[in-house]
Order: sequence, then C-alpha cells, then structure tokens
Amino acid sequence: MSAAENGRIAVQIGEDRTLIVRTDHQLSPRHRLYFRTVLGGLESEDGTFWTVPLRQFTAGELVARLHSQLVRDGITVVLEGEAERQAAAELERRRSFERVMTAGRDYHQVGPTVVQEEIRGKLELIGWDFEARDLMQHQWAGVAHAMTVMHAANFSVPGAGKTATTLAVIAAHLASETIDTIVVVGPLASFTPWEKEAQIALPGVLDVKRVRGVNSRARQTFYRDAAPRDLLLLTYPTVVADLAELLRLAERRNILLVIDESHRIKRFRGGQWATAMVELARAATIRIILSGTPMPQSALDLWTQLNVLWPHEELTGSRSSFRLRADTQFDALIDDVRPVFLRTPKSALGIPDFRIIPHEVAAPPLQAEIVDLIQGQFRRQLEDADTWADRIAILRRARPLRLLQAASNPDLLNLQDGFFHLPPLQSDGGTLMQRLADYRQLEVPGKFTAALDLLLDQIDRGEKTVVWTSFVKNIDQFADLCRRRFEGVGVFTVDGRVPASDIDIDTIESGGEEEQSDATREQRIRAFLDGAEPKILIANPAACGESVSLHSACTTAIYLDRTYDCARFLQSVDRIHRLGLPPDADVRVHILQTTLDGSPTVDQLVDISLSGKQAAMQQLLEGGELRPAHIPSELVAAGGDAQDLTNLINFLLGR
Repeated sequence: MSAAENGRIAVQIGEDRTLIVRTDHQLSPRHRLYFRTVLGGLESEDGTFWTVPLRQFTAGELVARLHSQLVRDGITVVLEGEAERQAAAELERRRSFERVMTAGRDYHQVGPTVVQEEIRGKLELIGWDFEARDLMQHQWAGVAHAMTVMHAANFSVPGAGKTATTLAVIAAHLASETIDTIVVVGPLASFTPWEKEAQIALPGVLDVKRVRGVNSRARQTFYRDAAPRDLLLLTYPTVVADLAELLRLAERRNILLVIDESHRIKRFRGGQWATAMVELARAATIRIILSGTPMPQSALDLWTQLNVLWPHEELTGSRSSFRLRADTQFDALIDDVRPVFLRTPKSALGIPDFRIIPHEVAAPPLQAEIVDLIQGQFRRQLEDADTWADRIAILRRARPLRLLQAASNPDLLNLQDGFFHLPPLQSDGGTLMQRLADYRQLEVPGKFTAALDLLLDQIDRGEKTVVWTSFVKNIDQFADLCRRRFEGVGVFTVDGRVPASDIDIDTIESGGEEEQSDATREQRIRAFLDGAEPKILIANPAACGESVSLHSACTTAIYLDRTYDCARFLQSVDRIHRLGLPPDADVRVHILQTTLDGSPTVDQLVDISLSGKQAAMQQLLEGGELRPAHIPSELVAAGGDAQDLTNLINFLLGR
C-alpha cells in the first residue's frame, strides 16, 4: 500500500490524556486492526478519527511508538502541539539512555572518564570536609561511576560506606547545579546514618529533615517548604501515603531520589511500595539505588529496582522478557545491566579479618538433665519411624529449635516464642517436667554464666560489647542478670518489640496511637554507642540486620546461641565488622557452645553447619560478582536445610 493511498494522519493529545488520531481517509483493515487490538483504540462512527487511551505507555512513548509504526508503513504523520513535544522528549530520553549505557560500558572496560581531581574540586567547592571524612579509593570509584551514568546502582557489600559515597555524589551534583533537593527513601534504621554522615562530611551544607508527622497535613509542610539543599528522609510507607505531594514537589524542584536498601522494593508483581517508587522515579531528575544484597532470592528481585533507575523499562525490557532472561540467561542479563551498577567486594575495604573464638560451656546439672530429656524425646520419635523420609518429617514437626532452646536456656521451653511460632512445651506430668517449669528459680543456664564472665573481662578493659541471641525471651532474662551483676553499667536491649522510631507511619495512617513508655530502638543504640565507658547491648539479629553500625564503638560480640541461618549470623557480625575500622582493630566473635558431660550438643552441629555454609554465603554476600543469594525466610533457614536435618538425625540416633 503506497503513501498516497494511506493519506495523511494527524496526532494530538486530548485533554483527558488520550491520543486523538485524525485521518483524511478510511484506514486500511490492517491499520484498523493495529489501532483496535494493539493500541486499544476506539474508532469514530464516520471513521475519521480514533481515540487511543494511555494505558501501559506514557503519552510520549505511545506517540513515538505510533509515529514509528505509521512512518515505516509510508504514512505521512503530523504531530500537533503537545504530541510533538512529548515525542521529542521521548526521542531524547531514548538517546540519553543509549549514551548512558555506552558510557557505563566504557567505565567498566577502560575506567572512569570523570577525573577524581575534578570531582574533588566540586566537593571542596560545596563544602565537603575531607579532614573529617575522606573517601577511600572504592568510594571515589563509586562517585565517578554515578557521575558517569547519572542514574546509578551502588550494590557494594554491606559496610562499604555507600551512604558517604552517595553524599559525595549529591555534593557533586549540587556543585554542578543539576539538582536542588534530595529525597532519600529507606527504612527507619537508615535515618541516623544519613544524618550522621551528612553532619560529618557536609557540615552546615545540607538541611537534613525527617518527614514524620501524626497526619498527612503535618507532613505536607515538609514538601511545601522544601528548599534547595534540603535532604528529606522518608520511609517507604510515607512515600505511598504522600505520593501526590512528592510529585508536586518534583514539579517545583530538581529532585535527586535515593532508594536506600532498595531490595525492600523487590516485588516482581504488585506491591504499593514498588509502584510508588517507580512513579516517583519518573518525576526525579537523578535517581540512585543502594543495596548490599540486591538479589536476596532471585534475579527477579532486580526488576523494580532497575525500573527505578529507568522507569520506562528501557533497562529491563518487558516484564515477561525479563522473567525469561532471569531464568535462562542470567549471565547475559547481568552483563546487559552492568553499565548502571557498581559492586565493591568486602576484600577491597581494607578491614582486618574478625576472629571467631569458640567456648565450650558445660551444662549445669538441671540443664544437662533437660537437654538429655529433650534429646531423648526426639530420639524415641525418630526410632519409631519406618523410613528416612518419615524421620525428616518427624524432625521438622518436632522443631529442632527446641533443642537449641534447651542448649541456650531451658526456661525458653516454658514460654511462647512469637517470632519462631513456638508454643510452650507441653508437660507430661513427670518430675523433671515440673522442675523445668520452675527452672528460672532453680538454676542459671551455663551460657549465661559464661557470658557474664566474658562481659566482666570486657568491662574491666573498658570496652562495649554486643550480645546476640536468636530468642527474644533470652534478651529479657539476660539483661536482668546483667543489670544485677554489673551495677552502674549501661545495659540496653533491642528487639522487634521495641519501636524503631517515635512514630510508626502505618499505625498513624490507620488512626491508631502508639504508646511510648520507653526509649526507641534508635535511641537505645545511640545511648549504647555514646560515651567511652563500657556498656552492654543485648539484641536479636532480626532487629538489627540492616543499616545499623556498631563498629565505631564496639568490636566484640558474644553469641548466646545461633540457629542454622548463616545469612543472619554473617549480617550480625557485619554490625561490628565494617568500613572505618583501623587496620589493627581486633574484632572478636565469641561463640558459646553447650556440652553435655563433655559430649557435644546441637550447638556443635550448628557450628559445623555454619562453618560449611560460611564460605559460600560470604562469596554471595561479600564477593565482587552479583549473584542471587537465595536467602530463605528466617523461619525456614533457622530450622536447618535437608543436610542439617540429616546430620541431626544421625547425631540423635548415635550414628
């Protein structure tokens, strides 16, 4: 069909954000089918114009798509008014993407084109304090990469100083006058690091504000009054609640958007957080995402994060094609997106290795009887099983965490564990079970006594110490012992029951009001770190897994217990093993393991398991290559994998 036969088509954008396509002739059946089925258009009765709704595409994308298709078929297309502007903007966006990808590939192949001295000059111009916060070489590389590709992902390992690196990027953009205001979205635990680093590196330059308030009207003042060099800290739920106000802010100011701990918006389909972040990203001038574990489960975790950087799917392609490539062409997929991300391995941070110091702890008499009782109950159930599969099933139902509880503190068996969904152990009416019910009044668990001795040595040395336990009730009981044993020494506890901050946005939006009878999680950690005197922090890894740094004041950890969850163990060690430690720092990790009359218990099995998993997990979490970590849920990982259960069965059956 010739151009003369096709005639002329005019495209404009209607007031209701639809495309109006007018034609001076009847379209061919093929083009009518394209308009109706592919674009979802509606034809007028006389066939002279079509109305095409904006669905999965923006106006610019749809105009460009339509223009490309019709011109290729030899049709004369005239773009009118807003349609012409949107098409031009879309074309420039596509060219910009290609330029960025070329620059990113060149960065990885031949090195940065942005000179460090040039960046340093910009930072000095804006007021960066190099005496207080100089950057390490891998951080300079991160700044150069971000300035090269503009919309950048920093996937460096946890503890690599991503916050300081990003602040340097912000400072360089402020000096170049490419941005006005900064919006940082992350978990509440990330707020303090942003505030502290901004105060150290850019004193008096940025006005850092937490966007918190008891209602949306109170929060609106932050957006309405946002000025150049303001840095607004928001949680993910806040962005969902205030998206309209944030979009209006982006119309008034050039926004640099940072998504911290971006793996939290990893939902491949649906999810309010992911949708809101991508919508806000479309309005931002510069976009940055930060995560040390960008793929906690699979490559699909990258979908939303990468679409924050390029919100029109230029980087990822369609959802279906991304899923297919993630499943069948993972290496090629990573190579294709590599230009926009940088990953620094832990080995490049120049921090000393940590030392694991095991301690064999003999169970005191009653605890020894209880451990033996629980092991015996497990053994009898396993001996009655007909097949190996039955034994695995029995062990899973019996919950191996019971054995860990007994080895740590038998009183845990008397208590409800809400985190691991463990009810109190049912009594069979026996004498020993009655003594178990009274355990707390009769005896102190062996690990508690050993940990108190280690803490006494720490206090004598004037050092702070973090004590880890997987069981929340242990936190309460051990903290009570510490306060009675070490009068005058600050003892702080952190777990999921402690509010993260003064205001819980989810509670507020639902109309509730949260009681604040005690210090928040953030306040307790700050109080633990402040001052030079010895203090004790008792916590569970689940409550301090991300955005918490203790290494500035604490380099010693004591583990009352550990589960089979290797990722959680390494994440907890990472709280004291991070960038900023001096080369001669002595990072000590004390592992307490219960023994029964000199023989091993489940603790030694967990130690063997974690030692075997540690190298592989460290390579995934701390290596230079970007790979899915395949981290299972904590409830699944804590109880052990198939090999762990096999070893435990053999141990219980005396093999």
